[in-house]
Amino acid sequence: MTKQKSDFKEIKSNKGEKEKIVILSGFSDQELHNFIDFYKLGNLPKAIFATVTKNNKEFKIKDLIKELKKEHKFMQNVSNKSS
Repeated sequence: MTKQKSDFKEIKSNKGEKEKIVILSGFSDQELHNFIDFYKLGNLPKAIFATVTKNNKEFKIKDLIKELKKEHKFMQNVSNKSS
């Protein structure tokens, strides 16, 4: 059985607001989707979700957070353009 863990990190956005980053490891795809769905149903702050991958498992946490924020901003811009 794979050990499951999550790590909540709170960082400040460029606007001084605190963003939540949830990094998950050891979950199946279905478990990840369930977790995110349940998270969104709760009265919880918005968060950036990420999983540990072959590409990012050796990153320093500060570099991973920087990369996640960059990807999140890009995806928000793409989403806003398609709306």
